[in-house]
Amino acid sequence: MKQLVLAVAAGLVVAASAHAAPPAHYASLPSPFAPLSPSPPLGGGATSTSEGFRHHIAAKTSVDVSLDRDGSPFAVHATQRLDVRVLGDYFFTIGAPLLDVEAAPGSESTPGLRAASILWAGFNPGHRVLIARSTLDPAAAAPSLPLRVEVTPGRVTLVNTTGVTVGSYTADALVSPLVQYLAQLRRQVAHGQTPTSGGAYVTSKPTATGLRVLVPLRIRGTIGPRKVDALVEGDRLTLRADGAVRLTVTPAVPERLLDGTTAGLSGRRLLERAARAALTLARMRQYQTYLGNPDPTGPNETTYVYRSAARPLPPPVAAVVTSKRDWATTIAVAAGLLLATAAALVVWSRS
Repeated sequence: MKQLVLAVAAGLVVAASAHAAPPAHYASLPSPFAPLSPSPPLGGGATSTSEGFRHHIAAKTSVDVSLDRDGSPFAVHATQRLDVRVLGDYFFTIGAPLLDVEAAPGSESTPGLRAASILWAGFNPGHRVLIARSTLDPAAAAPSLPLRVEVTPGRVTLVNTTGVTVGSYTADALVSPLVQYLAQLRRQVAHGQTPTSGGAYVTSKPTATGLRVLVPLRIRGTIGPRKVDALVEGDRLTLRADGAVRLTVTPAVPERLLDGTTAGLSGRRLLERAARAALTLARMRQYQTYLGNPDPTGPNETTYVYRSAARPLPPPVAAVVTSKRDWATTIAVAAGLLLATAAALVVWSRS
């Protein structure tokens, strides 16, 4: 009898809890794949034309940025390697503000040049390596770089330019599904997989909000004699340094958002964290794809190298030779010509 009473009481408690709990509605989280701005990649990205199949392509790009004395970029070159798999013809168009393009050492084909794109066309026997070195228009390419370098006497400021504010929403939400989604993102990133979208079960009316998203930048190298090894997770880092800049910059995974420490966080806080993590991964993917990959699901890796350099000197202006003859000389020459003409006439009249 006692067990029956306890069972009934437990059932009443469960029923009361279920009745008291607010209803949960599914809401999609921001995509960790969709770009948050038109660029990068440059020039609208890349496209591929094929008949009934898709090439699998891994892309690696090195972007070399030449800096003036104050840190202003005056030249940008990009070397992109495409590792193309799957047998068949290929025709790839890779958008970029080009000044010139050529095949780099190791390329198994030669790229074509249009005003705003690199062209690759040919037959892939199963594996083909395509490498293009591009000279980019610095005015068009520099705004899509992840870092700006500001040089003043005794100081160098590294400005993270990946920041963007995007629309999102806030609400109360169930904790468990969000913890699972963050763990899923963490596993996918660790295994080099493309992150997938997820959702939340919200228990209150969603309210529109904006999130500031910034990609962490791993920066290594030297400024003059000073060694640099820093993770710039904020807007800027100022260093006491002077001398030539030699820095390598790579977009980094937002470890703090994916580190798994979720204990004690409310559903609302976890919802913001999951949304921010997904958006940051989407932004990171953009800067890992400075030049587009014709395979939209293929892996991408971009390294940015910033170096102090001397601007090339303008071509010499051809000297213009001008006569420095004065009026007296001009009159003497004219008089001599007149006398010579008169003498010739006299000789002619007597002939």
